[in-house]
Amino acid sequence: MIKTECAIVGAGIAGVAAAVYAKRSGLDFLLFNKGLFGGQLMYVGKVDNYPGLPPESQGQAISQNLTSTLQNLDIRVNSGAIDSVEAKDKELVFCSGEKTFSARTMIVASGASMRTLGIPGEKELTGKGVSYCAVCDGFFFRNKTVAVVGGGNTAVEEAVYLSGLCKKVYLIHRRDKLRALDYLQQELFARDNVEVIWDTTVTEVRGDPFVRSVGLAGQEGKDAGDLEIQGLFVAIGIGPNTEFVRGCLDCDRGGFIITDGEMRTSRENIFACGDCRKRPLRQLITAAGEGAVAAISAYRYLKGNYISS
Repeated sequence: MIKTECAIVGAGIAGVAAAVYAKRSGLDFLLFNKGLFGGQLMYVGKVDNYPGLPPESQGQAISQNLTSTLQNLDIRVNSGAIDSVEAKDKELVFCSGEKTFSARTMIVASGASMRTLGIPGEKELTGKGVSYCAVCDGFFFRNKTVAVVGGGNTAVEEAVYLSGLCKKVYLIHRRDKLRALDYLQQELFARDNVEVIWDTTVTEVRGDPFVRSVGLAGQEGKDAGDLEIQGLFVAIGIGPNTEFVRGCLDCDRGGFIITDGEMRTSRENIFACGDCRKRPLRQLITAAGEGAVAAISAYRYLKGNYISS
């Protein structure tokens, strides 16, 4: 069994911030990550609200900078999933791959994943016209007709981005008003090739081997016909990657981990930060700050004193 003082789960901006502060404070820790490095950054187009970054910085470029940060500090990322965590006295035992680990503390920065519609044809046509990231896949739909599903900030940002590449963009929203910020809505409505379809849901994705159309339903589930498109971008929010700790931590109804202001969870030696945590604002800048706070809280739990710089 491999023992460590602290296990940090997730290498998005929250997890990397936690790793940086754990390194600075002299903790013995291990950093784990499943899937793409950088978390939600890989799905972000331009970032223009993070102080100190140049305007329209790209999410993937920021992710690469995070990689450089870890390399410069000689922090290695252990690739692999953690299926579950078992609390034994004051030790946390878990497996990753074929190895078993024991940690005195854990910082959960596992982030969140894009939600799916859960409709017929969606899974079968994912990667064949169904996408969850306009920045990643929009290039393949140049001069084509696509649809975006959703009404929040992400959906509107996706539609605006795609309007610069595609011939026609439909934004399909189940309500009669968007939830996106006003300035995003203004940008959306200023695009001549964007059309909003209100009070409508997507019921099925059709195509073989690629997306050709989607089935629509209006209010009260009434059939609203088909919409011919070549691409469908789903942007209906995120779900937390917290399955591996739900058995030992208090979470809200959506599965987001409940913490206090110092990122402490319902178990004294587990802390949480970033998109997996219940929080009022999901932004890069808040995730980074939460990661730093979580690391210092873990340090204080382990060492009993506080470092200020």
